[in-house]
Amino acid sequence: MRVNAAWQNIRQSLGFKRLFWRIFLTFWVASLAVMAATGYVLVNEYASNENNQRFLNLVTSQAERIVWRYEHETLVSGTAKRKIKDWIRQRENRRGELLPMLILDANGKTVFHYRMNKVPPEQRSEQQVYGPSNAQYSVFVHRPQAPRILKQVLYRFQSLQFVFIFIASALVSALLSWTIVKPIKYLGAFSRKYANEQTISSLPSPMLNRGDELGDLATDINFMVSKTHEAASAQQRLLHDVSHELRAPLARLQASAAIIEQKQPDNRHVKQIHNDCHRIDQLIQQILNFSTLENTMPEPKQCDLLALCERILDDMAVNYPGIPTTLTPPKGGAQQSLIMCFPEAVHQALDNIIGNACKYSNKGESVDVTIEPLHDNVVIRVRDHGPGVNKDEIEKLLQPFYRAGNQMHTQGFGLGLSIALKAIHKHGGQLHMTSPSDGGLSVEVTLPKNVAPRD
Repeated sequence: MRVNAAWQNIRQSLGFKRLFWRIFLTFWVASLAVMAATGYVLVNEYASNENNQRFLNLVTSQAERIVWRYEHETLVSGTAKRKIKDWIRQRENRRGELLPMLILDANGKTVFHYRMNKVPPEQRSEQQVYGPSNAQYSVFVHRPQAPRILKQVLYRFQSLQFVFIFIASALVSALLSWTIVKPIKYLGAFSRKYANEQTISSLPSPMLNRGDELGDLATDINFMVSKTHEAASAQQRLLHDVSHELRAPLARLQASAAIIEQKQPDNRHVKQIHNDCHRIDQLIQQILNFSTLENTMPEPKQCDLLALCERILDDMAVNYPGIPTTLTPPKGGAQQSLIMCFPEAVHQALDNIIGNACKYSNKGESVDVTIEPLHDNVVIRVRDHGPGVNKDEIEKLLQPFYRAGNQMHTQGFGLGLSIALKAIHKHGGQLHMTSPSDGGLSVEVTLPKNVAPRD
């Protein structure tokens, strides 16, 4: 288990799950397998022929020497069988090359015999040699054994040629993998750029005119981006047009209600009209804010979170005079609260979070805001002492138009935290909510000191 876990960690650290490495290893292993199979076939054929020829030459050489010695001893002393055995053993065994062999003359008489008793006739090989007198002799030996091909292959694989082939196959596999992966990475970067910047641009012509499947994919992505941009632009125009069309009669309705209120100051229906008009105006503005955060990417600027929180708390003191607030600055001073961000988006997020805390806190209970630097981030914690939220509903609060079943969010539209979450995600930050044991709700916002938009 530990070995498997270690291997998984190595694979992840080296990025072996990436498509480049999968294609590279597949083609490289395939090329090496083809090279090994081809080498085996060639070496097998070459080694077999080479071994047979070498064995044949060795048999012929020994047999000719024995025959020549036999005829010489026979001519000198009339008999030579024992002398030939002693001579050949002394001569050939010194080099360890004495072969089992049976030599017969033309009359079938045994001229030389060495360890051929246990060799069956079907495993014997016969060839002819000639002596000095031009007499013919039959030579019987054991058929040549097949060479050890694996050892021959390994030996030849150590040669410089195979080293070059090994390196060349790796380079070709890497080039092929990069040729496939590079346009895919480019298309991914193109889609991420569009998602982040929301600015439409066409893919380059060489990518669109490749003529292969990647070219088809590029064409589809280009078409998708164009249609998505058109749909987003149409949605944005629709929201602005609808908001304008709603706000015009809404303003007239408020003006009419104000005229009636002058004549009937205590008319409760007029007050209800004012309240409903105000809620509708707030809803329209929040929907526009939500849409703006989703479809725009402004330039990052330096922002002082401490000064921003002070300004928001001053506004809350006017809107919620019965709710005391406390602000704890960072320990390192105001310099620690400076970040590069989209100030308007951060203002909307913190305004919604602190506004919710003040709105649902019990009267007289304070709302505590703390700013704390943490490594390359800045953490803003907002804690209220209101009714709180059930733990199983905390994550749902981040969904647009969701309102919890208890007292929390019963008076709102369910867009405040969604706007805050989208603004924070726009910076590559995080939003985390917890329900403390002593009641209320704690919201923790983590923002990077240098904006890092999410893909």
